[in-house]
Amino acid sequence: MLLRIADDFGLGRKHDRVILSLLQAGRLDATSVMVNDAIDASDIARLKALRGAGAQVGLHLNLTQALPGHADAWPLSTLLRPRLPSRVRAAAAATLKRQTDEFVSLFGSLPDYYDGHQHCHCFPGIAPLVAQLPSGSKTWIRVPLPATWPGRWRNLRAGGAKGVLIMALAARARPVFGRAGLKINGDFSGFLRLDDPASVRHWLPRLLAAAGPDCLIMLHPGDAGDEMQCVGHAPESRDCETNILLQGTVN
Repeated sequence: MLLRIADDFGLGRKHDRVILSLLQAGRLDATSVMVNDAIDASDIARLKALRGAGAQVGLHLNLTQALPGHADAWPLSTLLRPRLPSRVRAAAAATLKRQTDEFVSLFGSLPDYYDGHQHCHCFPGIAPLVAQLPSGSKTWIRVPLPATWPGRWRNLRAGGAKGVLIMALAARARPVFGRAGLKINGDFSGFLRLDDPASVRHWLPRLLAAAGPDCLIMLHPGDAGDEMQCVGHAPESRDCETNILLQGTVN
Protein backbone atom coordinates (compact mmCIF):
# COMPACT_ATOMS: atom_id res chain seq x y z
CA MET A 1 0.00 0.00 0.00
CA LEU A 2 1.29 3.47 -0.91
CA LEU A 3 2.09 5.43 2.26
CA ARG A 4 2.52 9.20 2.27
CA ILE A 5 4.17 9.97 5.60
CA ALA A 6 4.85 13.38 7.12
CA ASP A 7 7.87 13.64 9.39
CA ASP A 8 8.24 16.13 12.24
CA PHE A 9 4.83 16.28 13.89
CA GLY A 10 5.64 17.99 17.18
CA LEU A 11 8.28 20.33 15.78
CA GLY A 12 5.98 23.39 15.88
CA ARG A 13 2.31 24.12 16.40
CA LYS A 14 1.73 25.57 12.91
CA HIS A 15 3.46 22.56 11.33
CA ASP A 16 1.32 20.22 13.45
CA ARG A 17 -1.93 21.79 12.29
CA VAL A 18 -0.90 21.63 8.65
CA ILE A 19 -0.16 17.92 9.05
CA LEU A 20 -3.46 17.32 10.83
CA SER A 21 -5.35 19.09 8.03
CA LEU A 22 -3.59 17.03 5.36
CA LEU A 23 -4.40 13.82 7.22
CA GLN A 24 -8.02 14.90 7.58
CA ALA A 25 -8.19 15.66 3.85
CA GLY A 26 -6.73 12.27 2.90
CA ARG A 27 -3.57 13.80 1.43
CA LEU A 28 -1.39 11.99 3.98
CA ASP A 29 -1.64 8.46 5.32
CA ALA A 30 0.57 8.76 8.39
CA THR A 31 2.80 11.01 10.45
CA SER A 32 5.64 10.41 12.88
CA VAL A 33 5.76 12.34 16.15
CA MET A 34 8.72 14.07 17.77
CA VAL A 35 7.53 13.77 21.36
CA ASN A 36 8.16 16.85 23.51
CA ASP A 37 6.51 19.02 26.13
CA ALA A 38 5.22 21.74 23.79
CA ILE A 39 2.72 19.74 21.70
CA ASP A 40 -0.80 21.06 22.19
CA ALA A 41 -3.10 18.58 23.94
CA SER A 42 -5.91 19.35 21.50
CA ASP A 43 -3.64 18.47 18.58
CA ILE A 44 -2.77 15.15 20.23
CA ALA A 45 -6.50 14.51 20.63
CA ARG A 46 -7.09 15.24 16.93
CA LEU A 47 -4.24 12.94 15.94
CA LYS A 48 -5.54 10.16 18.18
CA ALA A 49 -8.94 10.47 16.51
CA LEU A 50 -7.36 10.31 13.06
CA ARG A 51 -5.38 7.26 14.15
CA GLY A 52 -8.63 5.65 15.23
CA ALA A 53 -10.00 6.36 11.76
CA GLY A 54 -7.10 4.57 10.06
CA ALA A 55 -4.09 6.90 9.92
CA GLN A 56 -0.82 5.44 11.12
CA VAL A 57 1.14 7.28 13.81
CA GLY A 58 4.81 6.58 14.34
CA LEU A 59 7.57 7.76 16.65
CA HIS A 60 10.10 10.11 15.06
CA LEU A 61 13.13 9.26 17.17
CA ASN A 62 15.15 12.38 17.78
CA LEU A 63 18.76 12.57 18.92
CA THR A 64 19.90 15.70 17.06
CA GLN A 65 17.48 18.55 17.79
CA ALA A 66 16.76 19.97 21.24
CA LEU A 67 13.04 20.45 21.88
CA PRO A 68 11.07 21.51 24.99
CA GLY A 69 11.59 18.88 27.66
CA HIS A 70 14.16 17.11 25.47
CA ALA A 71 17.50 18.85 25.80
CA ASP A 72 19.56 15.77 24.90
CA ALA A 73 21.02 16.26 21.44
CA TRP A 74 24.32 15.33 19.87
CA PRO A 75 26.18 16.53 16.77
CA LEU A 76 25.91 14.32 13.70
CA SER A 77 29.69 13.92 13.75
CA THR A 78 29.39 12.18 17.13
CA LEU A 79 26.39 10.00 16.33
CA LEU A 80 27.76 8.82 12.98
CA ARG A 81 30.79 7.16 14.54
CA PRO A 82 30.82 3.39 13.91
CA ARG A 83 31.47 2.91 17.64
CA LEU A 84 29.89 5.35 20.02
CA PRO A 85 31.67 6.31 23.23
CA SER A 86 30.12 4.28 26.04
CA ARG A 87 28.80 7.42 27.74
CA VAL A 88 27.06 8.61 24.57
CA ARG A 89 25.71 5.14 23.82
CA ALA A 90 24.16 4.84 27.29
CA ALA A 91 22.67 8.34 27.15
CA ALA A 92 21.28 7.78 23.64
CA ALA A 93 19.71 4.46 24.68
CA ALA A 94 18.05 6.16 27.66
CA THR A 95 16.77 8.98 25.43
CA LEU A 96 15.27 6.55 22.90
CA LYS A 97 13.58 4.57 25.67
CA ARG A 98 12.22 7.75 27.27
CA GLN A 99 10.77 8.93 23.96
CA THR A 100 9.07 5.56 23.46
CA ASP A 101 7.60 5.69 26.96
CA GLU A 102 6.33 9.24 26.33
CA PHE A 103 4.68 8.15 23.07
CA VAL A 104 2.86 5.37 24.92
CA SER A 105 1.79 7.85 27.59
CA LEU A 106 0.41 10.23 24.94
CA PHE A 107 -1.27 7.70 22.64
CA GLY A 108 -2.03 4.74 24.87
CA SER A 109 -0.08 2.20 22.82
CA LEU A 110 3.22 1.60 21.09
CA PRO A 111 3.87 3.47 17.84
CA ASP A 112 2.71 1.88 14.62
CA TYR A 113 6.25 2.32 13.34
CA TYR A 114 9.61 3.90 14.12
CA ASP A 115 11.69 6.28 12.05
CA GLY A 116 14.32 8.86 12.89
CA HIS A 117 14.98 12.57 12.64
CA GLN A 118 17.83 13.01 10.12
CA HIS A 119 17.63 9.20 9.73
CA CYS A 120 19.42 8.79 13.07
CA HIS A 121 17.78 5.39 13.59
CA CYS A 122 19.99 4.01 10.78
CA PHE A 123 23.33 5.25 12.14
CA PRO A 124 25.73 2.34 12.84
CA GLY A 125 25.93 2.93 16.59
CA ILE A 126 22.22 3.76 16.95
CA ALA A 127 20.49 1.06 14.86
CA PRO A 128 21.22 -1.73 17.41
CA LEU A 129 19.70 0.45 20.16
CA VAL A 130 16.58 1.12 18.07
CA ALA A 131 16.25 -2.60 17.32
CA GLN A 132 15.89 -3.20 21.06
CA LEU A 133 12.96 -0.81 21.52
CA PRO A 134 9.61 -2.41 22.38
CA SER A 135 7.53 -3.56 19.44
CA GLY A 136 4.31 -5.39 18.72
CA SER A 137 3.45 -7.97 16.10
CA LYS A 138 2.64 -5.26 13.53
CA THR A 139 5.38 -2.76 14.39
CA TRP A 140 7.56 -1.79 11.46
CA ILE A 141 10.52 0.50 10.90
CA ARG A 142 11.40 2.82 8.06
CA VAL A 143 14.41 1.96 5.94
CA PRO A 144 15.22 4.89 3.60
CA LEU A 145 16.40 2.81 0.66
CA PRO A 146 14.56 2.73 -2.68
CA ALA A 147 13.99 -0.84 -3.85
CA THR A 148 15.21 -0.42 -7.44
CA TRP A 149 18.21 1.19 -9.09
CA PRO A 150 16.00 3.52 -11.16
CA GLY A 151 14.31 4.61 -7.92
CA ARG A 152 17.66 5.20 -6.27
CA TRP A 153 18.92 7.24 -9.19
CA ARG A 154 15.72 9.31 -9.28
CA ASN A 155 16.03 10.06 -5.56
CA LEU A 156 19.72 10.93 -5.87
CA ARG A 157 18.87 13.40 -8.62
CA ALA A 158 16.13 14.88 -6.44
CA GLY A 159 18.01 14.90 -3.15
CA GLY A 160 21.65 15.29 -4.02
CA ALA A 161 24.81 13.55 -2.86
CA LYS A 162 23.69 13.19 0.78
CA GLY A 163 21.38 10.45 -0.47
CA VAL A 164 24.38 8.20 -1.14
CA LEU A 165 25.32 8.24 2.55
CA ILE A 166 21.75 7.77 3.73
CA MET A 167 21.19 4.83 1.41
CA ALA A 168 24.45 3.24 2.54
CA LEU A 169 23.47 3.64 6.19
CA ALA A 170 20.02 2.20 5.44
CA ALA A 171 21.49 -0.83 3.67
CA ARG A 172 23.68 -1.49 6.69
CA ALA A 173 20.85 -1.02 9.20
CA ARG A 174 18.30 -3.17 7.36
CA PRO A 175 19.68 -6.55 8.51
CA VAL A 176 20.00 -5.21 12.07
CA PHE A 177 16.27 -4.50 12.10
CA GLY A 178 15.50 -7.76 10.34
CA ARG A 179 17.31 -9.83 12.96
CA ALA A 180 15.22 -8.08 15.61
CA GLY A 181 12.05 -9.24 13.86
CA LEU A 182 10.96 -5.77 12.76
CA LYS A 183 9.07 -5.44 9.51
CA ILE A 184 10.39 -2.89 7.01
CA ASN A 185 8.89 -0.95 4.11
CA GLY A 186 9.18 -2.53 0.68
CA ASP A 187 10.15 0.61 -1.23
CA PHE A 188 11.09 4.19 -0.37
CA SER A 189 11.14 7.64 -1.92
CA GLY A 190 11.29 11.24 -0.79
CA PHE A 191 14.88 12.50 -0.86
CA LEU A 192 14.76 16.21 -1.65
CA ARG A 193 17.03 19.24 -1.39
CA LEU A 194 15.02 20.76 1.44
CA ASP A 195 17.25 23.84 1.47
CA ASP A 196 16.10 24.65 -2.07
CA PRO A 197 12.34 25.32 -2.51
CA ALA A 198 12.63 25.52 -6.31
CA SER A 199 14.12 22.02 -6.37
CA VAL A 200 11.33 20.75 -4.11
CA ARG A 201 8.72 22.25 -6.46
CA HIS A 202 10.39 20.53 -9.41
CA TRP A 203 11.06 17.10 -7.93
CA LEU A 204 8.33 16.29 -5.43
CA PRO A 205 5.54 15.95 -8.02
CA ARG A 206 7.83 13.65 -10.02
CA LEU A 207 8.62 11.47 -7.01
CA LEU A 208 4.93 11.24 -6.14
CA ALA A 209 3.97 10.33 -9.70
CA ALA A 210 6.66 7.64 -9.91
CA ALA A 211 5.80 5.96 -6.58
CA GLY A 212 4.52 2.42 -6.88
CA PRO A 213 1.83 0.76 -4.76
CA ASP A 214 4.37 -0.56 -2.21
CA CYS A 215 6.21 2.73 -1.75
CA LEU A 216 6.68 4.79 1.40
CA ILE A 217 7.08 8.47 0.53
CA MET A 218 8.81 10.62 3.14
CA LEU A 219 7.40 14.15 3.28
CA HIS A 220 8.00 17.33 5.29
CA PRO A 221 4.92 19.54 4.91
CA GLY A 222 4.43 22.44 7.26
CA ASP A 223 4.16 26.19 7.60
CA ALA A 224 6.98 28.57 6.67
CA GLY A 225 5.67 30.95 9.31
CA ASP A 226 6.24 28.57 12.21
CA GLU A 227 8.97 29.83 14.53
CA MET A 228 10.35 26.29 14.87
CA GLN A 229 12.32 25.11 11.85
CA CYS A 230 15.05 22.54 11.20
CA VAL A 231 18.61 23.53 10.41
CA GLY A 232 19.23 22.91 6.72
CA HIS A 233 15.54 23.10 5.78
CA ALA A 234 14.30 26.25 4.07
CA PRO A 235 10.97 27.20 5.70
CA GLU A 236 9.52 27.82 2.23
CA SER A 237 10.18 24.19 1.30
CA ARG A 238 7.58 23.11 3.85
CA ASP A 239 5.05 25.44 2.22
CA CYS A 240 5.96 23.95 -1.18
CA GLU A 241 5.31 20.41 0.03
CA THR A 242 2.03 21.44 1.66
CA ASN A 243 0.78 23.11 -1.53
CA ILE A 244 1.81 20.20 -3.76
CA LEU A 245 -0.04 17.76 -1.50
CA LEU A 246 -3.12 19.97 -1.39
CA GLN A 247 -3.17 20.05 -5.18
CA GLY A 248 -3.68 16.29 -5.11
CA THR A 249 -0.65 15.18 -7.10
CA VAL A 250 -1.53 11.62 -6.15
CA ASN A 251 -4.90 10.17 -5.24
